[in-house]
Amino acid sequence: MTMSTAETAEHTQQEYFRVTDRVPAQVWYWAAIASILASATLFLAGRRDWSLFVGQWPPTFLLLALFHKVLQPGR
Repeated sequence: MTMSTAETAEHTQQEYFRVTDRVPAQVWYWAAIASILASATLFLAGRRDWSLFVGQWPPTFLLLALFHKVLQPGR
């Protein structure tokens, strides 16, 4: 039996919330701050490519936190 696209999307969303419900909200924000600091450190160390790579992580962490806060079922 195969799942439809809607069922697959529903399953994926439920799986996402099952995993992220275990992560306290502060972890997302500290991860964003840590990646900003790591990016700045890499930049100052002359690792420009790595600093750009790591510097793209904070928006991802913050969007995951926002997505979870806005769409979390039952709240």
